[in-house]
Amino acid sequence: MKNAIILLTMTTAIILLVPKGVIASDFSAFAHDTIYKPGNIFIFEAKVDSVSKNTQRSCFIVMRVLDKEMYHQGVITYDYYDSFPDDLTALDSTSSVNKDGFIETTEILENSKLLWIHPPRTHGFGITQYFPFPEIQNPVKIGKRYRRSFLSFNDPLCHCTLLLRYKMHYLSFSQWKYQNRLVEVCEQTGFAKSSKGEFSVTYRYNDELGLVAAVYDFNHEVQIRLSLIDVIKPE
Repeated sequence: MKNAIILLTMTTAIILLVPKGVIASDFSAFAHDTIYKPGNIFIFEAKVDSVSKNTQRSCFIVMRVLDKEMYHQGVITYDYYDSFPDDLTALDSTSSVNKDGFIETTEILENSKLLWIHPPRTHGFGITQYFPFPEIQNPVKIGKRYRRSFLSFNDPLCHCTLLLRYKMHYLSFSQWKYQNRLVEVCEQTGFAKSSKGEFSVTYRYNDELGLVAAVYDFNHEVQIRLSLIDVIKPE
């Protein structure tokens, strides 16, 4: 299927529709690493609230940009931490959450027209795959609307064929607090409704920092908040 990524397991097939007009053979041709340069490290604070289970948890997610290419896209890794050393540059490749040192490896696409990030999807964050992946189209046009879809056969969330049709909207420019300063961000929202419930997402982007915040909400029962707290660049 053109313009789609198909993930298969023994009982489940998931189809994620990629940005229209972008095909794999085009990815390398527009190499553009202004924000997500190899060697850069992005640290997010993650908070997960489960209303139905009345539980809350938090951790830190470290995203590293590698000097590699996979499926004609850039390569990133996610690692999960309960806490950090005082010196953030002392982060190693073994997280405190997973004692085996498991690192999630996935892709990122950044070019002059598009930023498209595969989100963290392990260690309890698998629900993020049900939402459109963080995406920013340049030049940004506030008010622009577009659609993204998610299709899963025999989906584990409902044991049914689950189709989500998202209506995405570039909502506004606003300010967001990063460390001790305010930065300008583009805010984008999305919404989908199905027999399983409602799915809504909010993304915030900055021209220099990339994705600075993401809020995922499933049926007002589970909410995940990701907030960028630091960026480490190699000297």
